[in-house]
Parts: sequence; structure tokens; C-alpha cells
Amino acid sequence: MKFTRSPVTNLVRSEHGTYYLRARICGRLVWKSLKTSTFTVAKLRHNDLLAELRRGIRRGAADIKVSVKMTFADAVELYRIDVQNNVRLKPRAKDFRLRPELTLRRTWPAIFDMELRRISPEACQAWQTRFEGGASVYRPPRAKKGTRPGNSPTTVNAVIGFLRHVFEIGIKNGVLYRNPAAELVRKSPNKKLLRLPNRTQFAAIVAHVRGQFGWGRMAADLIEGLAYSGMRVGESHRLTWSHLDFEKNLLTIPGEKTENAPRTIPMTAAFRKLVETIKARGVSDNNVRVFEADSALGSLASACKKTGVPHLTHHDLRHLFATTCIESGVDVPTVALWLGHADGGALAMRTYGHIRPEHSIVAAKKVSFAPPARSEEPADGQAEAV
Repeated sequence: MKFTRSPVTNLVRSEHGTYYLRARICGRLVWKSLKTSTFTVAKLRHNDLLAELRRGIRRGAADIKVSVKMTFADAVELYRIDVQNNVRLKPRAKDFRLRPELTLRRTWPAIFDMELRRISPEACQAWQTRFEGGASVYRPPRAKKGTRPGNSPTTVNAVIGFLRHVFEIGIKNGVLYRNPAAELVRKSPNKKLLRLPNRTQFAAIVAHVRGQFGWGRMAADLIEGLAYSGMRVGESHRLTWSHLDFEKNLLTIPGEKTENAPRTIPMTAAFRKLVETIKARGVSDNNVRVFEADSALGSLASACKKTGVPHLTHHDLRHLFATTCIESGVDVPTVALWLGHADGGALAMRTYGHIRPEHSIVAAKKVSFAPPARSEEPADGQAEAV
């Protein structure tokens, strides 16, 4: 069964019209039918049901006894309750904070039965050494064969953060004096090597997708829209025609990942031409979404395979936008502002400091180590300029 998002977080609608509550409660994904196809009724039932589920979490907290013999599992449960009750965290942020529990259960299952006071910094360090050494391999869900170490910098650092937060629960309740995970050193992230298409290759990808029957036009609109604006795919889901100001040539991106994600930027010529083409098909409501497609991953995969271009994702199109802007002469701080970064360009410089080979080759031709040519000797009777 297929589901579509609604304007309300955690509220989705099935292909048959029935609304469902879809939310993570204590790290578990919960689906509940709201038994209505009317949005206003579903919204009210959604709020009541979500509040009831969260009240159940608070009641569960009362069953956990805080004592010197508190186990790591008890502290995890209290941390989960704190995260779920934090109204400032978005659902994705809550999921990101709680997800490392699964990794820890795979890599260090014995810790959950240990008393907090018995867990030493040396034990935490030994776990990190084993994990980073690839000792805890696993088979991904739905994988037919093969295992992976699962020890990427992102995964390791997320578990380190999870450990520190859980131990802080013990410190707050007087069970621990210091945090055993405080001395763990985060793993340096791997630098992603961007393998982006050049302009000719990107045009071929778009042409291939747009030429597909049915879904192709909508997928191609999304691909071009992400590449010409630098939006995240989640931001494109929330972009409506009311966010476009054609008179001032401005685009307001309704970002939500960080405080600086919502931003107003100038429309590039390519983006403006694209949205004008879409609008010409007949758009009468400013509250309608600009891009109909939620995803274009399948279309991108088939187009890349057909054109011989390395595999691309939605986020690679954001990289393509930033790289093209820098190659066109836009300064890095301005590009960072357009992307919604708050660091003044530090992240953009680290990410896009290595630009595409074609641009590097052209730039390298400008580099010369030859001595400057001598100026001609002054004619007789003429004084040399000082």
C-alpha cells in the first residue's frame, strides 16, 4: 500500500484515502489507523492519539527505579523518554539520537545488563577499538549475501554521542561521578570524492529521464529543480508557488534542517526557466507544490546507467549546484549562504575545495613558473623611468 504525506507531521494518507498516524515512540515505528478519510477529523484524532502514546511513555518512566544499581538499559530508557518528550526536536532528530542504540546492541550487547557504576573508561575504549577495527560485522537488512563492518565515522561518532548522553543520565541522578565515555575520541570523517557529471552529461541525464513515459516529466522537473537551486529534496517537498517571487526574481526555500536552512536566494536563470515552464502547464493555486515528484532516485539510477555517468543521489544534485556556482565565479561565502550554511563558507570550502577535473585542467593552464619577460632597453637619450 502506498502512502502520501500530509501537511501535519506524522500524519499520512493511504492510497485508499484513510489517514494513519506514523510516529516513532521509544525508538519503535508505530502505525495506527485513524479510521477516517476526512483531514480535519484525522488531524484531531492524530493529536489525541499521539498525546496518549506519549503519556504512556511518561508512565513507563515511573517504573524505572533510580539507585546505585541502575543498569545501562535503565539509563537508556530514561534517555529515550527525555528525547521523545523534547518538543524542540523534530522527529528526524529524535530518530537520529536514538538510532545508535541498535548499533550498540550489535557491537556491545553486554553493556545493557551492566550497572552504570561498573562501566569503566577502559571498557569504553576497548569497545571503540574493537568496533573501529571491524570486529562487529553484520548483514544489512534485505541483503542477499555479504557482510559489512558498519564502522563508518558517522556511525562511530553517533554511538559515542549516544554513550555520553546515556551516562549523563547517571550523573544527573547521582549514580555516576564522571562520564566514562568522555575521553573517547571521535573518528575523523572520510572526505567524499565528488564524481559529478559535466554539463553535457547532465543534459543527457535530464533528456533521458524526461523522455520516459508517464513519471519521466515529473522526475526530470525534480532533478533539474534540485540541481538549479541547491535545495535538499525534503525542502522541495514543502516548496509551493507562494515561495516564488517572479517580480523580484527571488526564491524562498522553506528549509527546516537547521535554524539557517530557511533562506531567500535569487533564482538562477536555469531555475527560473524551469519553473516558468512548469507554471505554463496550468497552475491556479499558490499553495500547490511546485514539484510533484517526491523522489527521482529510480530515474536517476537508470539514466546514469544509460549515459555511463557514476551513480547520483538527490544530495549529489545539491553538490552539482554548488560546484557549478563556484566554477562560474561565485565566491564561496555566497554559495554557502545560498545552501543555508551558517559557518560563513568553512563547510563549503572543505566540501568543494576540490572541484571537477575539467575546471582544474583549465585553471592549471593559467599557472606559469617561467620568469617574467624583460622589458626593452630605453632608447639613447631617454631616462629610464623610476
